[in-house]
Amino acid sequence: MARLVGTVTPVRRVFGVARMVAAVCGVVALVGEVNFTIGTGPFAIANFFSYFTVQSMIVAVVVFLIGARNSLREPEDPLWLDVVRALSTTYLIVSGIVFAVILVEGTLRGIPVWSPWSSQLLHFWIPGFALLDWLTAPGRDVPWTTLRWVMVYPAIWVVYTMIRGAGVYWYPYFFLDPAVVAFPWEFLLFLGVIVAIFTGVLALLVGAARLTVFERVRERFSRPRPVRGPRTARGS
Repeated sequence: MARLVGTVTPVRRVFGVARMVAAVCGVVALVGEVNFTIGTGPFAIANFFSYFTVQSMIVAVVVFLIGARNSLREPEDPLWLDVVRALSTTYLIVSGIVFAVILVEGTLRGIPVWSPWSSQLLHFWIPGFALLDWLTAPGRDVPWTTLRWVMVYPAIWVVYTMIRGAGVYWYPYFFLDPAVVAFPWEFLLFLGVIVAIFTGVLALLVGAARLTVFERVRERFSRPRPVRGPRTARGS
């Protein structure tokens, strides 16, 4: 009789290699963005690493590497990794949305916003891969209760940004700058929109994982192949 064992399917190995490539691209994009940012004028390295996009990409690189290792060695991703992937993917997508809004707004105002290759990788290509990885990778049983955790890191980041900004007089995004945004109502309005975007994106990711089409993909990609034991001669 055939017995099923937890083997790593070829598709899982493909996911592992793709995640490793994504992690390498993330590092390359960060290095390229550092060179571009510093090359445009005096810019403290601490300011660069204070951007939410940069921090979320660093987190994503770590998640990609862990996911790659797991895909190459284990037949499915553990629940904790799926939860972390959902949060990391949400942060990448939101960063891309915010950057796209800035590009559109700058164009409408007649202010050209140049997007170098490193910014395109950070804000569009790698978030796009993370979304594709989420929709096609197997083993997602992320509970809806994950929504309560999505704002923990962004909230800590906002507090850090406001405290640091008050001392160095620099804010990574205009909607956090007291000199640009009226306090407290306009500031709270922007924060409310941000909370809605984060929560909405994560809700869509968790909901998409429960669609029948993705459930079938998950079952197909994660189903272990049967391994047959050694044959024995008849009558023995």
